[in-house]
Amino acid sequence: MTSFPTSYSRAPSLIFTQSSMNELGRTSYSLARLNEQMATGLSILRPSDDPIRSATVSILDGRLEYTDQILKNLEFAGNSLGTIDNALGDAKSLIDEAYSIASEQLSSPSDPESREGQAIIIDSLINSLLNIANTESLVGYVFGGTNPTTPPVTFQNGGYRFNGERGGLTAALGAISDVPITLGADNAIGALSNRIQGTVDLDPDLTLSTRLDQINGARDLGVGNGTLLFSYGGGPTAQIDLSGADTIGDVADTIEAALLQYETDNSVSILGPGGVSVSGSGLSFDIAGGGNLDFTDQQGAYIGADLGLVQDPAVSFTTASNVGLDLDPKLSWTTPVASLQGLGGAALDEIQLNNNGQSFTIDLSTATTLGDIKSAIEAASDGVRVEISDDGTALNIITETAGTSDLALSISEIAGGNDTATLLGIRSYAADTPLSVFNDGRGIEIAEGNATAAENEDFTITLGDGFEITIDLSAGDIATVGTLISAINTQAGAQLTAAGRPTTDFEAQLSATSNGIEFTQSAAVGASGPISISPEQSPAAEQLGLLDAELGGGGNTLTSSDRAGVRVNNLFTHLLDLSKALKEDDTLGIQIASGQMKESLEELIQSQAVVGGYARRVDEEVLRQENKSVIDQAMRSQLRDLDYAQASTRFAQLSLQMQATMSVIAQSQSVTLLDFLG
Repeated sequence: MTSFPTSYSRAPSLIFTQSSMNELGRTSYSLARLNEQMATGLSILRPSDDPIRSATVSILDGRLEYTDQILKNLEFAGNSLGTIDNALGDAKSLIDEAYSIASEQLSSPSDPESREGQAIIIDSLINSLLNIANTESLVGYVFGGTNPTTPPVTFQNGGYRFNGERGGLTAALGAISDVPITLGADNAIGALSNRIQGTVDLDPDLTLSTRLDQINGARDLGVGNGTLLFSYGGGPTAQIDLSGADTIGDVADTIEAALLQYETDNSVSILGPGGVSVSGSGLSFDIAGGGNLDFTDQQGAYIGADLGLVQDPAVSFTTASNVGLDLDPKLSWTTPVASLQGLGGAALDEIQLNNNGQSFTIDLSTATTLGDIKSAIEAASDGVRVEISDDGTALNIITETAGTSDLALSISEIAGGNDTATLLGIRSYAADTPLSVFNDGRGIEIAEGNATAAENEDFTITLGDGFEITIDLSAGDIATVGTLISAINTQAGAQLTAAGRPTTDFEAQLSATSNGIEFTQSAAVGASGPISISPEQSPAAEQLGLLDAELGGGGNTLTSSDRAGVRVNNLFTHLLDLSKALKEDDTLGIQIASGQMKESLEELIQSQAVVGGYARRVDEEVLRQENKSVIDQAMRSQLRDLDYAQASTRFAQLSLQMQATMSVIAQSQSVTLLDFLG
C-alpha cells in the first residue's frame, strides 16, 4: 500500500478560506459599527454613512440651535417685560395715592399746616418714583431706552434728570423682533421735554460735496438715483444714468459729461466754460448755445423733479434762466455757519440760556459749524440737548430735567447780542411763538361768547394817570405772541383815540431781551404813577404772566413773566408741581397738578396695556417656537437616532453569523484528502 507524506494529507480550499475570511471581516466590521451606533445612539456616525440624511440632519441642527437661542431671547424679553409691567404698576399705585391727596385737598377745606404735611408725603412718593424709574432687569435699566447701562434718572439741581435715550432695545425674537425689552424717553416715567422748536429755516448753501441723502430735494421727498432724460434745441432725446451718483458733484459731473457727449453726437454747442455747477441751492448750467435745454423724467420716475430740473409746467434752461429749483440741503453738525442763508449774512453773538434755575450767557461768535453751536450750548448747562429737526432745516433745544416751573428751560436775547437767538430761531419767547405752548401746553383761556361786552373783558391796563384800557381778546388774537401784541395795541389805540389822547401814551411790544411782553407808557403819563394790570372775566392776565410782571423804567414799563418756558412732561414734574402747590397753599396749583395726575394715570394705564400686549405676543411666540422645536427634533431623531430594537436584533444576527463563519473556517482547516477518499 502506497503511503503519502503527512504534509500532503490536507487539501484545504484556498478560495473557500479566503471567502470565509472576507465574510468574517465584513461581519466583524458590521458588529463594530453597530456596537458604536448602540454606544452613541446614532444611526449616522459620519457624513459618508449617508450624505443626504447627514446634510438634512445638519440643517435641522442649525434650525434647532437658532430656535434654542430664540427661546432664550424670549425668556429674556418676558423677564424684562414682566419687570416693566410691575414697575408701571408700582408707579400707577404711587400716582393714585398722589391724586387722592390732591383731590382731598380740593374737595374739603384745608389749612396751610395740613397741606404742608401732605407735601411731605408727596416728597416721599417722589423718592419712591426715583427708585421705580431706576428699576433693573436682566437687560439692565428697563427705562433707559437704548442706554440700559446708566441709571435713567438722577437727582440734579433740584430736578430729576433723564439720562436715557429714545426708543428701546429689541432682541431677535423670531417673528416678533419689534418687541421692546426696554422703554426710552417716550413714556410717563422717562421723558425729555417738548422742544424749543427752531422757527428759522437755516437753509445751508448747496455745495458740490453735498451728499444726495443730505438734501430734501425740490419735492421735499429726498433725491434717489436713476435715469434722467434730456434734449436740446428740439433735438433727439438722450439718457443720463445717475445711478452711481453719491453727491451733487457726482450729479453735476455726470450731467456735464452727458451734455458734452450730446454735443459731439449731434454737432451742437450747449455748455460754456462754466459747465454744470451749483448756484445758491440749485444746480446751475452755463448755457452757451441759443437753444433750450429740457430735462424730463421717465414714466414713474422723479429724479429730475427731485433735482429741481423737471417742473410742471415744463421749464427750459436757457442763457437767461439757468438755475434749477431749491434743493433744500439738510443741516448737519459739520455745516459751516457761514453757509447758512437763513442768517441773512448776520454774525452770531451771545444768547441767554436759563435751565434748572441757573442762567448762562453763551458766546456763539466764534462758532464755525453747527457742531460748535451744539457743543457751546450743551457745555454751558448740563441736561440740555441740541438736535437737528427731523426735516433737517432747523435747530431744536431740549431739556432733560424735570422740575418746577422756575426750573424751566428758556432762551432769550441779551443786550448787544445781535438778536442771535432770533437769528437761529431758538428764542423760546418770540413773536411767532404759539400761545398754545404757554403754561406747559395749557395755553391761554379767554372770556368769549358772553351776552354783554363787559362779560367778555379779559383784563384791564391802568396807566399811571388812572386811564383804563380794557382788553377783550378773541380766538384769533391768541394765536401767537405777535397776534396778541397786535390786538392789544389795536384796542389800546382805539380807546386812547376815542378819549382824545395820543396813541403814544401806551404801546405793547415784545421785550428786546427778556422773554415777555413789555407794556410802556409815556413819561408824561408815568409822572403820575406806575402802569398796572388787573384781571377781569378770564384768567388770561395771570396765564400771560401779567400779574407777576416786573416793573421798570421808573414804573413806565411792565414786562410779563415768561410763561413759555419748556419743561419735561412726566411724573416727576407733576409730583413736584403738586408738592410746591401744597407747600405754598396754592389751590389753583393743586387743581392744575391734579389734572396732570389724572392724565398721568391714563398714560400709565395705556403703557401697561401696551406692555401687556407685548408680553402676550412673547408668550404666543414661545409656544410657536417650542412647537417648531418639537417637530424639528422629531424629524432629526427619525433621521439620525438609532432604533435600538432593530439594532439589537441585527446585533444578534451578526453575532450568530460571525460564530457560524468562524466554525466553518475552523472545520475547513481540519479537512484532509483521506476524508474525500473515504
